[in-house]
Amino acid sequence: MRPFDASRVHAEARRINPHLGRYRKSALDGILKLIGTHARTTLSPEMSDRLQEMIYTLPHASMVKYASALEPLKAGGFFICGRPDKPTMNFVRFDEGLYSYVGKTHDGQDKLVLLEPGSLHHVFDLKWKSSTGDMTDLADVWTREHVKFRTSQRNPPFNDVMPPDLEFRWGETRGASHGYGRDDHSIKPPQLVARYPYVEGSNVAEQWYQFSPDGQTWTNIPGAAYLIHKEIRRSKGTWVFRFRKTNWAPHNTLGYEFAAEYPMGPPLAYQPKPGQQWMRTNGTEKQIPDYGRLISRK
Repeated sequence: MRPFDASRVHAEARRINPHLGRYRKSALDGILKLIGTHARTTLSPEMSDRLQEMIYTLPHASMVKYASALEPLKAGGFFICGRPDKPTMNFVRFDEGLYSYVGKTHDGQDKLVLLEPGSLHHVFDLKWKSSTGDMTDLADVWTREHVKFRTSQRNPPFNDVMPPDLEFRWGETRGASHGYGRDDHSIKPPQLVARYPYVEGSNVAEQWYQFSPDGQTWTNIPGAAYLIHKEIRRSKGTWVFRFRKTNWAPHNTLGYEFAAEYPMGPPLAYQPKPGQQWMRTNGTEKQIPDYGRLISRK
């Protein structure tokens, strides 16, 4: 952060409110105490983070009232806005997609195969409030997701049709005042991405939803942490694929679980040719019971 004039912050705040600090507490008290009164103030990274969080959580009315007093902080590199707060997860719908791929025939020839369903899509909304109490303070705030896999997606029980990524950041969007972000968890048909003969096992990903006041500096939204489980297992004597999304304690202590499972069925008649790019060509909203069963949604 750049140096800023803390004395000007104090002077302007007292011009706006001559009784500041005399009779009753102000929402600005913590900020004024932290920055001190020097004309050229530089804070440590830790103190800068504390100050920025104090600004994020200023009530909207105080942010408007003391706007001119906060200008020196803005000049020092701090952001005068809110951040997403109190996140909650909500399952929205289930979709299926159509995919085509090039498969190999028994005599080694290429064959174009249309998969229907070609993908299973579990669509969620992460909903949030504003830390200031007013959603307009999120108008220029960016959001995205950050996903990190604990092991390779191609490790057993899955195969190399799964993506190679161990980590990705996705969905950078400017403007969070609408209060939600849509997230589509998709997977190609389980019998396409699973090793055969089928073996039991799972792949777990850690997911944080993040925000940024400028589209460059990203921070985890407090409490917006989830685990994504993809698993091949036997259930009542049948091979099934299970998808689960749960809260990730201790980063997120608000209990949440969504789980659904789908029968694996026989292996594909035409195994996919390596190195293909996959593209969803169409999709239809369906019900999970059309393909499997809903286990948990809470």
